[in-house]
Amino acid sequence: MAKKHGTSEETLGGDAPPATPVAAAVPESSLGVLIRANHMISLKGSEKTLALEQMVATAARALNLNAGQQLDLSAAVQAREAALNTQLGPGWAAPHAMLDISEGLVLVVGRSRAGIDYGRPELGRVHLLFLLISSPETHDQYLRVLSQIANAFKDAGGPERIERAVRADTPQKLRSALGEAAKRQRFRLSRRLPPVSRALIRNLLRFADEIDAEAILLFSDVFRNQALLSSFISKRIVLATRATDVPEALSEKARGVIRLARGEFSPESAVQLAMLAAGARGLLGNGQRIVAVCGDKGSDTFDTIRIETPRSMVSRIYSGGTKEAVLPEVFERAIQLLVELAEEGREGKRLGTCLVLGDEDAVRPLTQQLTINPFRGYAENERNLMDAALEETVKEFAALDGAFVISRTGIIQSAGTYLNPPAEIRVELVSGLGTRHRVAAAMTKATKAVALVLSQSTGRVTVFKGGREVLTVSASRRRVETSSGGDE
Repeated sequence: MAKKHGTSEETLGGDAPPATPVAAAVPESSLGVLIRANHMISLKGSEKTLALEQMVATAARALNLNAGQQLDLSAAVQAREAALNTQLGPGWAAPHAMLDISEGLVLVVGRSRAGIDYGRPELGRVHLLFLLISSPETHDQYLRVLSQIANAFKDAGGPERIERAVRADTPQKLRSALGEAAKRQRFRLSRRLPPVSRALIRNLLRFADEIDAEAILLFSDVFRNQALLSSFISKRIVLATRATDVPEALSEKARGVIRLARGEFSPESAVQLAMLAAGARGLLGNGQRIVAVCGDKGSDTFDTIRIETPRSMVSRIYSGGTKEAVLPEVFERAIQLLVELAEEGREGKRLGTCLVLGDEDAVRPLTQQLTINPFRGYAENERNLMDAALEETVKEFAALDGAFVISRTGIIQSAGTYLNPPAEIRVELVSGLGTRHRVAAAMTKATKAVALVLSQSTGRVTVFKGGREVLTVSASRRRVETSSGGDE
């Protein structure tokens, strides 16, 4: 580690070593081997759609696609762009499409000296396009290659590297231009950070590299002055906070921001909830492995580090039409609310309750009121779970026997509701779960709804879908557990 004297920062990574051979900079098992002569094209014009069509045509010729397959590829590329602009940095973009092909991961490189107007004026025109075509089997490789491309342009030498790559008219020259990125990346850590946190961050970044983590989930609200983190925030990092805003300068540098609705979550619960939200928004890559770091809000000290593989957890919750049955943001709000109840209780007492989310038309005939429905007669905008003003009311009625029935969009249909699934419905639950859990699980087997149960005795929040337990969140000093069953 090299220190800069006379400043309040230290450099992580040391002095850059001499330039390395191209083979070391661009491993032949990944980016280097994907760069081929018939996969390179000099783009004409400056219009984005035209440029993408030229890229697709080059890919179609290289892969020997028929007309129908080329149309499918074009539609996939355009749909991706419509959902998310793929210009990831100044001067370059990485359009992507999923296609069932046997060739493995395919890369097409387009070069434009004039530049393409890509719809992100703050990043300037695009001079290099890297069209990546993957199949489900090569998604991990796609993410690794995308990371290598991003590494080529993220330091101060990025603009010069882009200029060299645009001039490169052979695979060897292009590999050479990208190979200059082999220098070790540097991070500057503010010396105003506490020594323990500074050392933790320094080693955390190295550790994430060593285990090939897809992302780092970092709670910036641990620090009262979040700006101290600015020097090392990158597109690899997802920022999270508990009811605290993230400075714009940080959010622009990060891959994304997750803002939990409340500020009182313990570090363990906060990590669980943020990981779930980030996974649902596609911010954790393929979810194979992530590193999460947290601490008490405003403590100026990280004290919780977790290594997680959230892919299976997210897929079990959101697969099989769950997003059609209940909006992800409604599910996230519901689980946050129950974790809050588990951690805080009500008037010093533990509570147990159940929330049934979505597929309300199928759920309604399987219910009856145990008491007067406290939400009857109110306008929908006055009984929406997403409304923070309704939070205390929901917590108050959680003490009633019975369940909450909530629509796909978060409208509370009823509270104090008796759930009466068909008698022939049978579910298999782990030992220790009671009647409330069994009935909730049966409701999700009889309908497309998702049920969340807060256990009064253990404080655990259990999620059921399709008659099976798919997720358990344990409040405070406990962790997320995913069942071995459930939809994949």
